[in-house]
Amino acid sequence: MDQIEFNIIMRKPKYPVIVLSAECLYSAFNIKQLAKSCISSTPIEGKSIIQVIDSTGDEFWYSPEQYVLSPGFAFKKWTKMQLIEMFNSSSNAKSQAQEYSTKSLSSKRLGKIVSDIYELLKS
Repeated sequence: MDQIEFNIIMRKPKYPVIVLSAECLYSAFNIKQLAKSCISSTPIEGKSIIQVIDSTGDEFWYSPEQYVLSPGFAFKKWTKMQLIEMFNSSSNAKSQAQEYSTKSLSSKRLGKIVSDIYELLKS
């Protein structure tokens, strides 16, 4: 792979982030890891973009054709439950026989859940 110009437009995501690829989930804590994760990801079937969820629950879209990451234009925020269900149904969780608990969600901040999932994906 030659040098690829990875661009972020409008605003940067707040780290850590989770990258939703067709084959598995990736996590990133900085721009370098994010670029690597996005470039090696495959869009989920039926989508042309790769979704990236930041620690505030905001969705970003990575376009593999343009190598550009931008805030998602649907302005949808992910909920704690959506994030946990996404992780629990991922190939990562299944292959490591891990599950993120859905108990006492009201006492957990969304950023904490993203950080916890980031740690689980790193291991």
